[in-house]
Amino acid sequence: MKRPPTKNFSTMKKRTEPAKYPGTRVAMDGNTAAIMCERESSDAAGAYPITPSTQMGEYWADAAAKGHLNISDRPLIFIEPEGEHAAAAVTAGLSMTGLRAANFSSGQGIAYMHESLYAAVGKRLTYVLNIGARAMTKSTLNVHAGHDDYHAVDDTGFFQLFAKKAQHVADLNIIAHRIAELALTPGIVAQDGFLTTHLIESMTLPERELIKEYLGRPDDIIKTPTEAQRIIYGDTRRRIPELWDVDNPVMAGIVQNQDSYMQSVAAQRPFFFDHIKQLTEQAMDEYYKLTGRRYERVMTYKVEDADYLILGQGSVVPSAEVVADYLRETRGLKVGVVDLVMFRPFPADLLGKILKGKKGVAILERLDQPLAADLPLMREVRASLTKCLENGNYKDNRPYPELEAYRPGDMPPLYSGSFGMGSRDLQPEGIIGAVENMLPTGKKKKQFYLSIDFIRDVPYTPKQRAYQESIQEAYPHVKELSVRGSENPNLMPKGAVTVRFHSIGGWGAITTGKNLAMTLFDLLGYDIKANPKYGSEKKGQPTTYYLSAAPEPIRVNCEYVYVDVVLSPDPNVFKHTNALAGLKKGGTFIIQSDKNSPAEVWADIPKPYQKIIVDNGIRLFYIDGFKIAREEATDPELQLRMQGIAFQGAFFAASPLMEKANLTEDSLLKAIEDQVQSKFGSKGQRVVDDNMRVVRRGFDEVGEVTDKVVGAGHDAKANAVKPIPLPAMLKDTPQSKSRLSDIHRFWEQTGNFYQQGSGNDNLTDPFIGLSVMPAASSLFRDMTGIRFNHPEWIAENCTACGKCYTICPDTALPGLVSKLSDVLDTVVQRVKNNHGKLNYLPKAVRQMEPEIRALFNEGDDRAKVNTMIREVVDKTVRESGNTNGMAQEFDWFLEELGDFQFALTRPYYDLKEKQQAGSGGLFSITLNPTTCKGCMECIEVCDDDALRPITQTEDSVATLRQNWDLWTDLPNTPEEYNRIDDLEEKIGPLETLLLNKEAYQNFASGDGACLGCSEKSVVHIFTATVEALMQPRIRQHVTRLTELINRLEQHIQQKLFSTVNVSDADLMTKIVSEMSSGDLTVSGIASRFESEKGTQPIDQEWLREVSQLLAKLKNLKWKYTDGLTGKGRTNMGMLNSTGCTSVWGSTYPYNPYPFPWANHLFQDSPSMAMGVFEGHMAKMAEGFKTIRKAELMLDGKYDPSEHDSFLTYFNWKQFTDEEWLLCPPVVALGGDGAMYDIGFQNLSRLMASGKPIKVIVVDTQVYSNTGGQACTSGFIGQVSDMAQYGKVWKGKPEPRKEIGLIAMAHRNTYVMQATLANTSHMIEGFIDGLMAKRPALFNLYTTCQPEHGVADDLGAHQAKLAVESRAYPVFRYNPEMGVKPEEAFDLSGNPDLHSNWPTYQLKYLENGREKSLEVAMTFADFALTEARFRKHFRKVPREAWNDNMVVLTDFLEMSPEEREGKFPFIWTVDQKQHLTRVLVAETIVDSCEERRDFWIMLRAIAGVKEEVEATPEDLEGKIRNEVVSNIAKGLMKMAAGGNFDELGVDAAALNFDAAPATNGSAAEAETAVATATGQGPWIESEECTACDECIKINSKVFAYNSNNQAEIKDPNAGSYEDLVKAAEKCTAQVIHPGLPANPEGQEKWIKRGEKYN
Repeated sequence: MKRPPTKNFSTMKKRTEPAKYPGTRVAMDGNTAAIMCERESSDAAGAYPITPSTQMGEYWADAAAKGHLNISDRPLIFIEPEGEHAAAAVTAGLSMTGLRAANFSSGQGIAYMHESLYAAVGKRLTYVLNIGARAMTKSTLNVHAGHDDYHAVDDTGFFQLFAKKAQHVADLNIIAHRIAELALTPGIVAQDGFLTTHLIESMTLPERELIKEYLGRPDDIIKTPTEAQRIIYGDTRRRIPELWDVDNPVMAGIVQNQDSYMQSVAAQRPFFFDHIKQLTEQAMDEYYKLTGRRYERVMTYKVEDADYLILGQGSVVPSAEVVADYLRETRGLKVGVVDLVMFRPFPADLLGKILKGKKGVAILERLDQPLAADLPLMREVRASLTKCLENGNYKDNRPYPELEAYRPGDMPPLYSGSFGMGSRDLQPEGIIGAVENMLPTGKKKKQFYLSIDFIRDVPYTPKQRAYQESIQEAYPHVKELSVRGSENPNLMPKGAVTVRFHSIGGWGAITTGKNLAMTLFDLLGYDIKANPKYGSEKKGQPTTYYLSAAPEPIRVNCEYVYVDVVLSPDPNVFKHTNALAGLKKGGTFIIQSDKNSPAEVWADIPKPYQKIIVDNGIRLFYIDGFKIAREEATDPELQLRMQGIAFQGAFFAASPLMEKANLTEDSLLKAIEDQVQSKFGSKGQRVVDDNMRVVRRGFDEVGEVTDKVVGAGHDAKANAVKPIPLPAMLKDTPQSKSRLSDIHRFWEQTGNFYQQGSGNDNLTDPFIGLSVMPAASSLFRDMTGIRFNHPEWIAENCTACGKCYTICPDTALPGLVSKLSDVLDTVVQRVKNNHGKLNYLPKAVRQMEPEIRALFNEGDDRAKVNTMIREVVDKTVRESGNTNGMAQEFDWFLEELGDFQFALTRPYYDLKEKQQAGSGGLFSITLNPTTCKGCMECIEVCDDDALRPITQTEDSVATLRQNWDLWTDLPNTPEEYNRIDDLEEKIGPLETLLLNKEAYQNFASGDGACLGCSEKSVVHIFTATVEALMQPRIRQHVTRLTELINRLEQHIQQKLFSTVNVSDADLMTKIVSEMSSGDLTVSGIASRFESEKGTQPIDQEWLREVSQLLAKLKNLKWKYTDGLTGKGRTNMGMLNSTGCTSVWGSTYPYNPYPFPWANHLFQDSPSMAMGVFEGHMAKMAEGFKTIRKAELMLDGKYDPSEHDSFLTYFNWKQFTDEEWLLCPPVVALGGDGAMYDIGFQNLSRLMASGKPIKVIVVDTQVYSNTGGQACTSGFIGQVSDMAQYGKVWKGKPEPRKEIGLIAMAHRNTYVMQATLANTSHMIEGFIDGLMAKRPALFNLYTTCQPEHGVADDLGAHQAKLAVESRAYPVFRYNPEMGVKPEEAFDLSGNPDLHSNWPTYQLKYLENGREKSLEVAMTFADFALTEARFRKHFRKVPREAWNDNMVVLTDFLEMSPEEREGKFPFIWTVDQKQHLTRVLVAETIVDSCEERRDFWIMLRAIAGVKEEVEATPEDLEGKIRNEVVSNIAKGLMKMAAGGNFDELGVDAAALNFDAAPATNGSAAEAETAVATATGQGPWIESEECTACDECIKINSKVFAYNSNNQAEIKDPNAGSYEDLVKAAEKCTAQVIHPGLPANPEGQEKWIKRGEKYN
């Protein structure tokens, strides 16, 4: 086929006439630019959320929900399936029906859909795949920019384009659809993840009319563009052909064998692929004619006269262009830039001309493929230029007629550089280095890396120097892999303003930066660039935001080293970062401060930074943004996030921009309000008003520090920059024999750099190449800097209920019980450690103990233990006369004791003292200052006012650190205070297992989770449960191993000695006499015996075998007691699916887990766990084989012919129960996305396999880490980023997938669904599931505060509402309990089992008086409390109440006809506690019905029958008769000495009518269950601490009285088992279960209840 000549548009004359569609000037990021075009052109999209392309899908879903109509006047279609593979198939399906379709994905998502892309090409589909190019998981996860995904699919047949900025994203997206529809080939348009997807910049947005004219409708009939297509379709065809059409049916996706497959593949090249180049140029030319914006397959910048070229793709291109200009201007170097816009088909024809004869071409690629001969771009360029060289060998009939012919001198030197992987910042310095490398004076390295170091020129420490030398010795040329430039110039345009933010994730800096950028764009008309820099962790970690505005285009695309203004909403910024770095002389610095005066603010600045400020004339401003946000935000959850908004006002007040731009306050605030309205308007006017008040106050209240004297404020306050302290954990952790797991090595090489804010300076060394972390490295991290408040424990109010230490997500609030003697001994030992030998203190302290206890027992509940100890110390010192040095030693003692508090609580002190005087323990709650993030959930769950929030100060932190230091030295809770009688049998208050230090600290925290993260709370409870179960087993096992080793050693000795005949007494006497002059030894005697009489030969094979067996036993014991790490074998291991848990749990260099942990991909942790499990079990089997063989030998039963074969094939299926329980469990952890959706098939296969792997599903229902999505675990109506609320959509339309029921369908799996509302129920389920030799699935509701829209401290509160509203019923399914559903399925733990909806008393105020109303707790009542459902509710003013409003529970029982004209509502209270009505939308009604019906189904499965209410008169009479009969029986029994027969009375016939008891319902109930052989239950209500445990077990048996203390409401409303369990779990131990009326079959529970009666 004849082809048109190739155009070289770079040399064409520029057009002069105005374009028909010039576009609209806007500022937006690349994700938005793509969707602003897609939503006009395309009909449908399939997508699955994955960072950083998620927002494209979100924006599309938002437009679809709002009913946006595209250019074809079609409403948009959106489908979010269960994974990227499925999303590609969805998009293919949409395209097959003739719709214009699109997809959006990144990274692993692209690789996952890879095989689907081949099929899409083969079907000649026309969709466009928009890629936010992201680094691939190459041993580690990175969500930032890389070109791995783009090149992972470059073999599929998609044509591929790459945009260098947002303008190109928009234009190339439109052009790509045009190419795809002409060429009948799907296409890819990529942009750099974050660096373009999230970078807000100025651009020209294509008009809707342009898209309509340029692309047309999918059903337009067009002229068929190629001969091949004309053969198929004729002269005209539908613009997008319909491949799946009931009116024109064909079969697609067929099977072909040897006869036809190769032809079908080969035919695609000439008839389809070979047309793409010409059709691309046609499409680009047509676009140019309409818009004036020229695009080419290869675009160039100043290449015509260039000697040296930089060739690349994406966001590096604009930076390279500005560097080229700089080098031309400053050095006279002729540098040009080549932008490879199109990669497939590869533009060899254009590149051959452009590169010909150049002195050097540096090809920069954002990836690495170390095992390839070249990187992808270089590979293609080298192949193309080689063809040009080959052409040069021919005068005529060149083999490649479209390519240039090269003589040898025309071939340019090629240099390959890797840069920017994972969004590694590339400064102009790096590009300059790439150019300098090509110069005659350069090193001309052929392959190199930019912006990283393998060997640092100036090592930071002597240890680093030595380490570098060892690497260089082994790899002498490794340093040469890095290229650095000689300078790093400031390449911002003239008149530019650059701003850098330093903040903390979740504090609103990103929103503030965007709003500020858009305000500058609107007000000044400047070009802008604004982009965030943050890690994968969502909240609580340092973030940086860069913003620039200039009167001309800003081309450089990197982090700004030179800035005019620094805003620091982070008040602790100087503790981890040099916030003044790069701030220009005379620049402006604004910092968050709660100080009251400029002098105090200045004193807070470390002295070295004071000097920088003074020397550079930096203006220093301060503002208390947190105070403003707290006072103005009406939603508590927004207080932290709105702090950053105050800085927007402060910026304009402090910077010179207002004056430069001649802005007035009014015009400024109006522009800001417009931006706030645009950003938050959908959330309601109240949110907009809140933000504007914060901005206004930020503008008004910013203050300046003008009196700046270096050193001022530092005499009384040493806040200079200090060296990074050695973490306490390093002092207590032995050095590992393995360098890989050695935490000391990791601290030296990595940890300390991150602690001082220099993590970017990591060396490129072998360890980082392997990318693993030692256990519990997160203990390096200190969270002090992200808190503003922390809890303070009020010991005298504490009841030791345990709610706080159980719920704390950050393992920051351990409870501990201590003996008084242990406390005193610990403090004395600390004094010894710090002051040496003590002469008086040890003896004096021992003598004090009885006096201290006497004070404890005097009964003053408000007295503090610490105060009483000090009182006795003062008395002791006074009585000593203070003449013998005792006073000094006691001063040291009190200094070490500090302010550490203890509580005298009922369960650990009072009851113990009653049992045995002097045995009462001291309970303590101690805050770990390094892991607490300040979520305050501990305070929320405390009903005793024992925890209160206080403002964090340096003094309060110092106190916390001192107390924590003492806590670490205190011994573990002694066994005598263990209230769990049998953990495996679940007897006792199970949460108290957390009083074991080792169990509590089996999860280290120090990670990147959000404040209050419920995922962490449940993971912590699980890991602690495992540790508590395993510890006693391992102790017993080690004891057994020790005994076995001793026995085997004795056995060997006896067997060896038995070969010597020592029975000859005469010979023995002779030998002893002859050896009397020397030492007698066994070996000497044996040697003489052997020489005199000879011995039996030793069985060498036996000796070898038994010696090896002994060595194995010793090695096995060593692994448990010490091992490589010095800490012994860990008690579990985890495989973690990608998601929030893996991100907060593994972001380098902080590992919160002390056991083996691994992540692979999003979907496959169950599959990976199956593989790990088998390998792990093989290792365990080796140990058990050793033990079994040793025992057989010792028992004389070992028979190789019988046992060797058995032991060879011995595996986990043959483990005894004892052996199985010694195996550290293999655990798969994942979120709802990983387990419900993308990895569901992996999970199902794991369960079907029967392998006893334990799976934890943390069900947040929102794909937390991708910003809140519509998971199939979510509820109908929940609004998320990909299930938006609008005119067409009302949130998620599908009912929730019940994974618990699906797991039950496997029939072999233990299943628990649980929440933090009932942690005892959860721990019981963990224990059952862990002990079962079968798969176990723990499906756990976990509040995600940011995405659910609730406050940080409400995780447990929301979990409680979820259970009570039937949103998330709890249940357990244990196949071992029976085959019938009602035998195996347990619904206990849910309130009001027999009711559709539980009820509660809603308290409200009316005319100043408190009233209450009994209302049902429905799903709607739960949904109302969370922002994800809030759009479905509307508050009704009282004056609008009318008779057509129906209470929701009544409405739910109505027929469709009865509902006509009625409006359902729920009762609630407003902020003034006034009763109000809230209307419920139809979607929430649907969700209520769905949840109710699910609850009814669960009750049916459990065999719970409908409750039939007894006639009140009958019930009353029955109780009355039973009461009096029992009294009479008791009296008669007493009178007859226990013998009824003597009275001549038939006991069974006794029946009386009697008046009701007068002591109230509790008294009636207690007596009602008493029998001749029974005893009614009772409660010491006055001692109740309202811990809720009994209510959770059975709310019909137990209830709270008016004093909020438990009483027995109806003992017959539950089982005797309920009474015993309640007694066991009662914190205050005030419940006495009595005895059952019918003891038959209750023996187990009577036995367990004895101790509580």
